Amino acid sequence: MEPNQNQVLPIQKEDRIDFLDIMRGIAIFFIFTANIPVFSGLFFLSDEIIKNGITLPTDDWVDIILYTIVDGKFYTIFSLLFGIGITIQYENLIARNQSFGSFFKKRMFWLLVIGAIHISLFWVGDILTLYAFLGSGLLIFIKTDNKKLIRLSIILLLLPILNTIIIHYFHLDYPKIFLETNAKIANYFHLVVAERNGVMATNFGAMLKNESLITFFQTNFSNVFVRIYYLFMEGRLFKVFGIFLIGIWFGRQILHHNLLTNNNLLKKIALYGFLIGLPISISRTFFTFTGDDSFASQLSVSISYALGTVPLALGYFAGLALLYQKRKGFLNNFAPVGKMALSNYLFQTLISITLFYNVGFGLAGKFGFTIIIGIVITLFIFQILLSKLWLQHFRFGPIEWIWRQLTYGTKLKLKK
Repeated sequence: MEPNQNQVLPIQKEDRIDFLDIMRGIAIFFIFTANIPVFSGLFFLSDEIIKNGITLPTDDWVDIILYTIVDGKFYTIFSLLFGIGITIQYENLIARNQSFGSFFKKRMFWLLVIGAIHISLFWVGDILTLYAFLGSGLLIFIKTDNKKLIRLSIILLLLPILNTIIIHYFHLDYPKIFLETNAKIANYFHLVVAERNGVMATNFGAMLKNESLITFFQTNFSNVFVRIYYLFMEGRLFKVFGIFLIGIWFGRQILHHNLLTNNNLLKKIALYGFLIGLPISISRTFFTFTGDDSFASQLSVSISYALGTVPLALGYFAGLALLYQKRKGFLNNFAPVGKMALSNYLFQTLISITLFYNVGFGLAGKFGFTIIIGIVITLFIFQILLSKLWLQHFRFGPIEWIWRQLTYGTKLKLKK
């Protein structure tokens, strides 16, 4: 049956840009490396427990290096890709004389539902709910001219510095209300707690060691408010929305000015991104690893994050775009994971809980940083192989298919 004129159709295979799938795959890998210290207990279990596991002399260096070159950068790239993807969707639908607003609201609603299930039952570090919530606001800016987009994004990226000043200098700790809410829920469920910013909040180490599924789900539900607490403490809402706006600009440059083949511009972005971003990111690592809870220390971390993370992330993006022109073969291995980014992101949560939590195999605290990263690489290779196999038979990843069914309101064939 032929679709009617008002029916919104999904982006077709020929509309996809292969490099963006590759970047999604790369971002998914490095987001996994950023999340794994939490999943594996390295952030929450005591040094004594970790030292009783299998550790290597390289552990501290691996930690420092990955914190410097990875932490925050690939979340930034993923946010950039989100903005780019929205721009491509918008322009495709407008070109077909189809409504973008109703389609996009429905898409964000169902992403919010998927994210809400993820964050409230499984993983406190979920980004889907944040993307869905903030992404809905992009409808206001999808037609904003480029200069205003860039100006607004710069303001948003600098606002976390002001947020730090308000919280730590003026002692207006407004996010603490969410931590106190977590404490009330933890008390109601009789969960194990530990002191966090003067509040007896849920104990993450105890959650890893817990063997009860009921307690596991109760703890995850209470941890939703810990997540909100940190989002406001770090000013992450400003950061992510600012990067979304940059993504809209990037999307326009890709579609209308051939950004991905404009080598002169890509070289400038890569050069300035590394020259600015890398030294400041190194300083952020120094402030973080040697700092304390003082205002000066917190402000130093906030400033170095604001000024270093986005430039280095853009440098990575541009550098990989240049590399893609010469080394397509290797980079193409990341594309299948990127095409199934949502499924693979959720799969990383499932496999990490199964491996490290005591509701699974209980490997938390058994390994140091080097071996943990080796596990991440092994699991990601498995994701590449599984994604390639899946896409030989199906057009979309399993969660992508469900999301599309809910969004487009029509049956989509799985087989190619």
